[in-house]
Amino acid sequence: NMVTLNYTWGKAEKPVPPTELNRPVLEDKRLNEVAVFIADFWEKNRFGPTLREIQSEVGISSLTTVRTDIDRLAEDGWVTFIPKQARTLVPTDRLLGRA
Repeated sequence: NMVTLNYTWGKAEKPVPPTELNRPVLEDKRLNEVAVFIADFWEKNRFGPTLREIQSEVGISSLTTVRTDIDRLAEDGWVTFIPKQARTLVPTDRLLGRA
């Protein structure tokens, strides 16, 4: 099951205010917080957050838990990333509410 990415790197022409974004809601509260943070961070910066940024923002005590959450999000098609490389974590169109 391959996820197709259609992203424009660099500055967005017109950023969408977070209040207008159509983010899906996941049943797992912490997983949902991680997913929303990744999507919002990517929309603002056009690159993905680090594991430590996710850990700090969501209030997760262990980086292993962050990695597990990212793996779950990737398996379900919410995010994609290149393992063992910095800032490659990006939300899919599904998470951004565009799919």
